[in-house]
Amino acid sequence: MVNLEAVWDRTSEFVAERRAEVMPIVGLLLFVPLALMNTLMPLIEREPNVRNIGLGLVVVALGIVTMWGHLALTALVLEARGWTAAVRTGAGRLPVAVLISLIEMVVVVLAVAPIFVAFAMSGIVPGRTPAGSMPMIGLEPAVFILVYGLAFAIVGLVLLARLLLVDAALVGERRGVSALIRSLSLTRGMTLKLVGVVLLYILVSQVAGLATKTVFGAILGVLTLGDDTATVATIITTTLVALVQTGFTALATVFTARLFIAVRDARETIVELV
Repeated sequence: MVNLEAVWDRTSEFVAERRAEVMPIVGLLLFVPLALMNTLMPLIEREPNVRNIGLGLVVVALGIVTMWGHLALTALVLEARGWTAAVRTGAGRLPVAVLISLIEMVVVVLAVAPIFVAFAMSGIVPGRTPAGSMPMIGLEPAVFILVYGLAFAIVGLVLLARLLLVDAALVGERRGVSALIRSLSLTRGMTLKLVGVVLLYILVSQVAGLATKTVFGAILGVLTLGDDTATVATIITTTLVALVQTGFTALATVFTARLFIAVRDARETIVELV
């Protein structure tokens, strides 16, 4: 049985011992794109014009860069080489990671489609409901949406926990789409523990990000004297929020890589004993 507390200790030790190699990856491939994404996303509007499409494509590209950062940091943990080699390894595994992300996205869209169908059959179409109006929905569709939505959330949370080791399998074992199956196999018997870890991470990271945005947004808002200053204050606030997000993201990435090592070694030991 893998001790998650021991995995966290190994995570802390790795960050402390290899911070000189961790920082370039975290700074260039996580913090910078996250800060830019936080700044650009509020600028994207619903209208499908050239400006909004262009901004959307830039945000998608920045999201892919953060995926590269995850893979590079994972490679640094698993392969114990320099950060430049880890970045190259991450770049080599990036196309497969993007493919897996697209597969996951398609599955999520298909899984959530019945909810939108239920809304549409009730005459509620997103984006077409007048602002400020309260659309009416029948009892049966409402019950279906509630029950299905709850089931979707539970199953999604379990799958999220069971697929934590996908990136590590991609990098550490040079797998392709089979990294999904590998992660499910390695995390067998650990579902409740991993769900708890995921929930704790979501709670703490979201609270920390919200607190940073609220506190520094309020302070900088008080210091704002004009529109230009307000823009600068907004950029500073989003940058600070990105800094917090980067810290949690980096820790989560290192933790999952260390967890992969621990689980893989434990499984191999069991096989050898058998």
